[in-house]
Amino acid sequence: MQENEQKNRDFRLIDEALASEPIRNTFRLGWEFITLNQKFTLTAIVIFILLNILGMIPMIALIFMVLSAVFGLAIQIYIGRTFYLSNSIKTYISEIEDSNLEAILNRHTATAFGAYIGWVALLVLFIILFSMVGGSMGIITENMSEADLINALILLGFPFLIVALILSYVQPLVQSNIIMANSFQEGFKAVFTIFSINLWRLSLQKSYFKYVASFGFVIILVLFIFAFIIGMISSLSGLALLGNILLMICMYVFMIIMSVGAMMARRVIENS
Repeated sequence: MQENEQKNRDFRLIDEALASEPIRNTFRLGWEFITLNQKFTLTAIVIFILLNILGMIPMIALIFMVLSAVFGLAIQIYIGRTFYLSNSIKTYISEIEDSNLEAILNRHTATAFGAYIGWVALLVLFIILFSMVGGSMGIITENMSEADLINALILLGFPFLIVALILSYVQPLVQSNIIMANSFQEGFKAVFTIFSINLWRLSLQKSYFKYVASFGFVIILVLFIFAFIIGMISSLSGLALLGNILLMICMYVFMIIMSVGAMMARRVIENS
């Protein structure tokens, strides 16, 4: 009896979203964040586009690439937490309408930067690991020609891709841990929960697999369609810049949807 009462008290918007048509609700609730506060969305997209454009300038590329990634992560953390903690659709809408970009950046930038450093460290770790494996197997040697080096990198790229695909299965849970982090240190450590045995054990649940597989399939399909459309636009004479801008807008929308999806995946585990 007490357990049922506790569950009723804990029943939130995210549980309502999971109860019926969870994939459709993931996209719908993400889209509502984008459309309900158009001033916030327009400002965030313009900043995101500018940071990415400045990231194309060789002399300052690294600085603005980092700023763009951290900015995107901060937005993801905010939308993820807002959605996850909202008790009802009214609460969610109210939070979105009151969204303030300056307050979001002040609160979540440190966590976002910690997560960014964590992902970079993880990438460097895998590059070193695969380089060591390639060297020990004789795939990569000294004084290799450029053609041989390219072939070696392609050969190592296949296992790297397989590992990346395997890790992507638990990425929503890792992302949800980042979203719930509250500091630089917590954001950094959250990235490395990708190696957590308990996290992998939880991810083997049927309900999690069903949600992630369905969500992943739809995401891949949508990305393929938009990539095709943007590719067609970019190939037209004089429209390359427009294609790049549309790509950045799609990236922003993708970040929002993925943030909602990560928290949905987390809640699937919590409810199992």
